Amino acid sequence: MTHGSASRLFAALPFAFALWAAPTLASTLDESLQLNTSITVTGGDVTLGDVFTGYLSRPEKVVAKAPRPGQRMVLTSDWLSKLANTYGLNWAPANAYDRAVVFQPGQAIAPQEIIAAVKAELLAKGMPANFSLAPATNVPTITVSVGTDTTIGVREAYFDAAAKTFTAVVEVPQGQPDAQFISLRGKSFPVVTVPTLKDGAAKNTLITEDMLTTLDVAEDQMRPDTITDARALVGKSPKMFLRAGLPVRETDVERMNLLEIPVLSADVARGGAIAKNLVALVSFNTADLPADVITDASLLQGRTSRRMLVAGAPVRRGDVELVRQVQVPVAARDLDRGETLGDEDISWVSMSQGDVASNAVSEEDALVGLQAKHNIRAGQTLRKFDVKRPIAVPRGKLVTILWSARAMNLTVQGQALEAGGVGEIIKVANTKSKTTVMAEVIDATTVRITAQ
Repeated sequence: MTHGSASRLFAALPFAFALWAAPTLASTLDESLQLNTSITVTGGDVTLGDVFTGYLSRPEKVVAKAPRPGQRMVLTSDWLSKLANTYGLNWAPANAYDRAVVFQPGQAIAPQEIIAAVKAELLAKGMPANFSLAPATNVPTITVSVGTDTTIGVREAYFDAAAKTFTAVVEVPQGQPDAQFISLRGKSFPVVTVPTLKDGAAKNTLITEDMLTTLDVAEDQMRPDTITDARALVGKSPKMFLRAGLPVRETDVERMNLLEIPVLSADVARGGAIAKNLVALVSFNTADLPADVITDASLLQGRTSRRMLVAGAPVRRGDVELVRQVQVPVAARDLDRGETLGDEDISWVSMSQGDVASNAVSEEDALVGLQAKHNIRAGQTLRKFDVKRPIAVPRGKLVTILWSARAMNLTVQGQALEAGGVGEIIKVANTKSKTTVMAEVIDATTVRITAQ
């Protein structure tokens, strides 16, 4: 190879390398392109650089008009494919669902703001201060680009005092090339500004100043008893639930006189004892309290409920009672019939006086030494018919009948017609006269008849 041939070969190598490498480099650059599926723009245009991320020779190229402020626009897979072909981009949608959503944020100008601007202009031109506006059609919400001046311009405002009507043209934003124009017309009428609730209030809610706002009510719709002064509402309470944003009438509220009374902090079943820790103080409107409500905590503590009492509710005097606790004897263990009771066989428990049977034994001395008439279970209240004295005189036994009358003591022989213990009254027959008498058992051989 000659020196000239070698020179020409080496001179051609850069071009050959460029031809070989260019497709690979372009492919690499195009493969780095990614579709932006969620696009946020400000202003009026969508650029190529908004749609794709990666190497682009002209990212500033405008490819579409942006949606209006506050609105969205969908770039479909077909539209994106055509865009890529137009600008020679090595990109294609993966499927028919490949798309991009373009959104332009905005700031909203509410209908109330637009009406307020028109009213201010009409007031400046002589409309009475107590007049309000009722547009004939709904006033739309206008959304403008973020950062745009939101000044509302009002043109051609006119108030007809005789017909009580108005007209105006609104420009938003004022003086801007892309301003939107709205023609308004409607009625103008005198109103009365009254207080109203910001939020609904339930019965027995104390109305405070910070709960109130104002409301304009057409003069011809005012009722004679509508409250017009907020001071007449503060400190009162709804008689029933009051909705927000409505005029309040005098019959809707009442003066609230609060009284702190004791209530239960938990439900108490019938017969349940009311301990001190179950009593809490809560404020109630006196108008809602019954005449016999308990207002003193001492009249509730230590009482017993006569019915189911619900927590938090006022308690009436008839709902509770003061129950006296008494000590009553019960069997300390199971006792068999005929078994004699000792001190260790008796236990004492506390019971409500009203729950104690009238025939229950109340003294220990009246039990010790007695016999069980039948089987008695442990814990059972001991009643008079459950026990008997030990048999001192068996039935049929011959005994001495003692008769005492004043200063005389007479004796005669008799026979017991029934068994009995010391102190019990049994039937005894006089063995001579065959008459039957009732006599008290004195001991195992003697009975006594006491003269009446």
